[in-house]
Amino acid sequence: MVDDEPDILLAIGSILSGRGHYVKTFDKAASALEHLASEAAQYDLVITDYRMPGGISGIDLAKTVKKHATKTKVFLISAFDVLSLPEFSEALGSEIVDEVLQKPIPNDKLIAIVEKTFLHNNH
Repeated sequence: MVDDEPDILLAIGSILSGRGHYVKTFDKAASALEHLASEAAQYDLVITDYRMPGGISGIDLAKTVKKHATKTKVFLISAFDVLSLPEFSEALGSEIVDEVLQKPIPNDKLIAIVEKTFLHNNH
């Protein structure tokens, strides 16, 4: 999970770990990239915010993850309606991003989407 907002990291991390998922959090995309460069294939899912400080967007992070681990799913979250932006349609269409979720994400919706993704992929 990558987000520059500590409350988001804590909330989503708690929800998913409470359902038995291993969760590792990062508050900077650069830190996540450094970790994922060698560990991406070990993760089933990366959830990342679109806008983060440091010049690395969630889509940039998603591209790197998919480059190193094509089977890892990437969910992009954002506080604004990103689906109207062309770069998101392209990211979804090219399978760089598997889901786009708008903040705030209701707990039950997040759980349902994550579990559906893993059930669908036999995880």
